[in-house]
Amino acid sequence: MELTRVTAGSPGAAAEPTGRADTLDVHVVDNGDLRLAFLPGVGGRLISLRCGGAELLWRNPEYLDDALRTVRPRSTWAPLDGGMGSWANVGGAKTWPAPQGWSGPDEWPGPPDPVLDSGEWTITAEPAAEGFLVRMVSPDDPYTGVRATREFAVPARGTTFTQRTTFTNVVDRPVRWSVWEVAQVDAEAFAHDRRGADPSADAEPAGSPDAGLWVGVRGDAEPVHLVETWGQIAVAPPEGGRRRVVVDDVVAKVGFRDAAGTIELRRPDGAGVRWDVELPAGDYPDGGCQVELWMQYPTAEPLEGPGSLHPAARLVELEVLTPLTLLAPGETVTQTITWTVTPGSGPA
Repeated sequence: MELTRVTAGSPGAAAEPTGRADTLDVHVVDNGDLRLAFLPGVGGRLISLRCGGAELLWRNPEYLDDALRTVRPRSTWAPLDGGMGSWANVGGAKTWPAPQGWSGPDEWPGPPDPVLDSGEWTITAEPAAEGFLVRMVSPDDPYTGVRATREFAVPARGTTFTQRTTFTNVVDRPVRWSVWEVAQVDAEAFAHDRRGADPSADAEPAGSPDAGLWVGVRGDAEPVHLVETWGQIAVAPPEGGRRRVVVDDVVAKVGFRDAAGTIELRRPDGAGVRWDVELPAGDYPDGGCQVELWMQYPTAEPLEGPGSLHPAARLVELEVLTPLTLLAPGETVTQTITWTVTPGSGPA
């Protein structure tokens, strides 16, 4: 196994690349069962995750094609102005600091931002015990005071890998943040008219009997509806230690205050991804939410509110957080996620 770089040509692009800074270099690790692709130059993302021919993550085709080649040269991207309308959402899985907000220095006013979401991270790789370790490191961020490190331990074979993300305080003052992992998963396979569906009913599309989205819970705390821009995410009562969540055409976000540390999404073709993560006791952002889900679908017009975000794809964001942690200079906080990927049984 080795880390290989995808040739970052720009086939069919409206403007020709003007240099290396214009291309999106993608680095790939393939163990025969899993193929992980990393985009260090735009926020240290895991940009593609393939298993059995199925792509699990959502990737914006305006920026990278199916071969992971640059479509839109970076010099043509909108300048960052702090608004969501200037955010180049290339997709994939990334790490942000929480809480998110625009009311003061204790909140992260992104995306976009010039360092953690949009900055150029470094990437290295080395053999590790029975596999390979890929490490991406952010620049030091003067706003949050942290440096983010994302490490992926990929086994020599198999479809389970581990992600370890660390925030390090690199400034001379205490800082207080939560590590916030956000993975955008393609939800186009769930597209059909199910608005107002009963989440406890068998309302998922035909295909795998296990198709759907579930969040593990420890009790029966009511979900927190954090955003209801268009509709509300339907969540079933707890059953067997988990809640079923309807994947629907909404623009909304829901959080869970009694999460047990598992999130699983399974598509109708059987392809799926599961997260397992420890959730220690502590003060979590957003009213105590350890796990959050964002859903969106293509809308005709930009959304009202700050930044004028204009959803152009049907996707689900899987999100998990650490407690808010006060870090003295040099101190760290770490989040570890175990990814388990299931190949699809139908057409990719």
